[in-house]
Amino acid sequence: MNSRNRKIVFFDVDGTIIDSPTHQIPDSTAEAIRRLRANGHLAFLNTGRTLASIEKRIQDIGFDGYVCGCGTHIYYEGETLYASSIPHEKCVDIIYTLRRLGIPTFFEAEEAVYYDSRCMSPELGRSVSNFHNVGSRVCDFPDRPEESGVVFDKFFCLLRPDSDEAALRAYAGSDYTVTPQGPGNLEIVPAGRSKAEGIRFLQEKFGIPDGDCYAIGDSENDLPMLKAVPNSIAMGVCAEAILPYCSYRTGKVLEDGIRQALEHYKLI
Repeated sequence: MNSRNRKIVFFDVDGTIIDSPTHQIPDSTAEAIRRLRANGHLAFLNTGRTLASIEKRIQDIGFDGYVCGCGTHIYYEGETLYASSIPHEKCVDIIYTLRRLGIPTFFEAEEAVYYDSRCMSPELGRSVSNFHNVGSRVCDFPDRPEESGVVFDKFFCLLRPDSDEAALRAYAGSDYTVTPQGPGNLEIVPAGRSKAEGIRFLQEKFGIPDGDCYAIGDSENDLPMLKAVPNSIAMGVCAEAILPYCSYRTGKVLEDGIRQALEHYKLI
């Protein structure tokens, strides 16, 4: 294919590649993405997950690369093109602040997912089990994290009914972007990092204009990437908040929604 005709498609993972209620990946999704690439187009994951939790069955679909951690790491053909983690000293301050607030949280890094057993809840326990189940390396923080050298890219708070959300948001201030991810869940990413920034980085690398960029997602943390491209696609089951920013709504994950979307745009 002439490189001027090459398109680039960005796929969210949870609720887009994977059906959230059943955790299944339809055969039609993997087949459609492989056909997309066989037609000469680029396929990238664009996810809030860090590399540590991109499980093998997702990697085995075959992607050109990944935008991970809401734009904090970008990979292409196994090479790291961009990396941005929160500095160690700031990570330590975040851990101690969340301990003081008593907010259960998991902390996502390139090589592992961390949690703090000093602020546990049933929801955090389930998240830890889920990360274990998909083969992620999961680690507890020590009592004194300043002695560990740990760094992470972003963090995800699982608020309790009595959590002081206002204090958490005040701490985040303008240094972080706080995005709701369902009731009581807040995804917190350093300001300036987003799925949209990942798209812009790769557009520039490959010289692909806006009109040849596509994004498919289902939740509010997909809004930056859906707003960043003219060809924005909502899954059949999605957050209502994203619909005003989408040019097409496809079917449900298990009803061949990915294949339907790529066929709609004549990419396969």
